[in-house]
Amino acid sequence: YRSVGGHPAKIHRADLLLLALASLLVRGGEHVALLGSGLPPAAGRAALTRLAALIGETAKDDPDEAPASLPDYQFLPCHARLVLIGDFLSPLPEIGSAIGAFTGIGVGGHLLQILDPAEETLPFSGRVRFVGPEKEGEVVVGRVETTRSDYRAEMAAHQRGLHALARQARWTLSVHRTDRSAETALLPLFQALSQPFGTLSSRTMGR
Repeated sequence: YRSVGGHPAKIHRADLLLLALASLLVRGGEHVALLGSGLPPAAGRAALTRLAALIGETAKDDPDEAPASLPDYQFLPCHARLVLIGDFLSPLPEIGSAIGAFTGIGVGGHLLQILDPAEETLPFSGRVRFVGPEKEGEVVVGRVETTRSDYRAEMAAHQRGLHALARQARWTLSVHRTDRSAETALLPLFQALSQPFGTLSSRTMGR
């Protein structure tokens, strides 16, 4: 999704941050892999080349077909660290189940939530048609500005719930808006992953 304003689409920002983070981790001697690729973690330039190719293949998919909001469970070593990047606007119980599948085998992790600024503020006015990117259908709202206060309250409640899920899992969470520079999300994320699992609490970083 991308609203007006010249900032990148969420998926493009996610791909950029994924590659940049992998580059930093590989430089530090870490092994990296893309969840769901079926490939084992690898190190060095070859790992980055492989990751870039996988992302490129995903980018060739039908642009009208949004990627899955939450990952399917995949067995990981118990000391692995997992980074999930997405908007995390799915129902909180679904997010909790996805996280719980990994924490249940001792995997630590970090959630990087990427939002378009319009998703936080609902700046629209008048009659607006909203279309779900994952085939949820569409809804037309007249005088959408009259719903802004309720929308923002619901979004704030969702954010609190997301932070609570991360704390419960002893994962970290950062929130990034696409109208901010990518660096504001990358450096705090890398620093969070540099800490031992469970030593950082859930907080908002890189907004």
